[in-house]
Amino acid sequence: MQENKYDIVIIGAGLGGLVSGALLSKEGFKVCVLEKNKQIGGCLQSFGFDGKLFESAIHYVGSLAENQTLFKIFNYLGLMSKLSLKRLDTNCYDQIIIDDIHYNMAQGHDAFVESIASNFPNHLSEIRNYMGDIVSTCKQFPLYNLRNGDAQEKNAVTGFGLKSRLSEFISNPLLQQVLTGNNLLHGGHFEYSPYYMHALIQNSYIESSWKCKEGSAQIAKLLQEVIKENGGEVIRNIEVVKMYEKDGLLVYAEDKRGERYYAKHFISNLHPQVSFQLLESNLIRPITVRRLNSLENTMSSFILNLSLHDKQIPYRNHNIYYHKQKDVWKDVHENIQTSPNSFGIFFTEDEANPGYARSISILTYLNYNALNKWSDSFHTTAVREKRNDDYQDFKQNYSETIIDSLQMIIPNLKQAIKAKDASTPLTFRDYLNTPNGSMYGIQKDIRNLTATTIATRTKIPNLYLTGQNINLHGVLGVSITALLTASEIIGLDYLVNKINIEPKNM
Repeated sequence: MQENKYDIVIIGAGLGGLVSGALLSKEGFKVCVLEKNKQIGGCLQSFGFDGKLFESAIHYVGSLAENQTLFKIFNYLGLMSKLSLKRLDTNCYDQIIIDDIHYNMAQGHDAFVESIASNFPNHLSEIRNYMGDIVSTCKQFPLYNLRNGDAQEKNAVTGFGLKSRLSEFISNPLLQQVLTGNNLLHGGHFEYSPYYMHALIQNSYIESSWKCKEGSAQIAKLLQEVIKENGGEVIRNIEVVKMYEKDGLLVYAEDKRGERYYAKHFISNLHPQVSFQLLESNLIRPITVRRLNSLENTMSSFILNLSLHDKQIPYRNHNIYYHKQKDVWKDVHENIQTSPNSFGIFFTEDEANPGYARSISILTYLNYNALNKWSDSFHTTAVREKRNDDYQDFKQNYSETIIDSLQMIIPNLKQAIKAKDASTPLTFRDYLNTPNGSMYGIQKDIRNLTATTIATRTKIPNLYLTGQNINLHGVLGVSITALLTASEIIGLDYLVNKINIEPKNM
């Protein structure tokens, strides 16, 4: 049995694990990141078919303009000078379509207000007040603004449900629907989701919105380079099956082959429900595990990726969120298992034919239970268990339902399709190791916020958690959480100060 000794072992090479590893390796720690899949990155994974690159989950990123929060974190890690980015249209990064009426969301706080007010001129003051409260709410979260503040600051704004708080500013029900029309970004529930999550996510894209021109996987690859350049390792195809504690501290992580990885500190980037299943420790009480396992996860999804014939579909430098009915929350509230009401539509430009799209990705909600009859199967690039023809028929039929629904939004779509590929909740479950293929992990619930908010620290002093299940999902949210996780080892003031004073590296 081989023994491997490190300062820090990180389980899972998703964004949270990689950012934590990069931050800590820059401080001289010997870091080892273990990833069970062939490809690193988690939600950052990209894949190809029909000679074109597609995203697994991350179709655009916010807060990457100079001096904004994600820019500062990535710049500190040396990424900004190497990332290939394209800014979405500043006049419209997201277009909400309800009842065939188009509502544009512009980048920049003032421009956002003007763009929404163009459809609701009689509600201009309400929209301004809403925007002001979004900004004010975001200021209450110290790490969102890369500062170390009083933990009580955010308590003043975390007690509001999304619908109730939004109603304090916006009286028009349709305007409420428009402002939450891109809820595919955060899932949740209109009444029970915390308002602050909507504020933090909405604000990050209003600040600035970007596409990764060469796929979001480039972020994972660059973070891996940082770790390796600082003497660390990222090892793929290593599935951790046990974390062993002795005398109050975690001693090693053991993989499927019996190899052990010893370290002074351990970070799990896995879903907490999965992390605690791997623990051999009496310090984590069974009631804690049962509580975690009882928590509801966010809805899963179905993604349809379309490769297009040349010069068929005009390229849009914005995203579309199309809703067939006025209720933009219909699918998530009804746990949709059949025909979807809401669609997120993301375009990629054909560089050989500027002005035209080379591909389109379409994101919809889909309840995991729709795939129950195939839930015992498992398929990744490493474990190629073939699912039966019924499963392929389901994917085909659901894909056709989506395409038919979008014919009015994207004329000539059906004729323009050259090839198609689809991912289901089972795909996300198998590749990302998330219960029921959840898009965004544990559902934050205003009715029980303490239980649904997971700390980076655990009862085992040298075991920490990171990833989208802890504070906030999305590239910005996960990066902030990773910063918090790393600061448990090296100090928050110290780390935040270094990030804020890092010279421009573009």
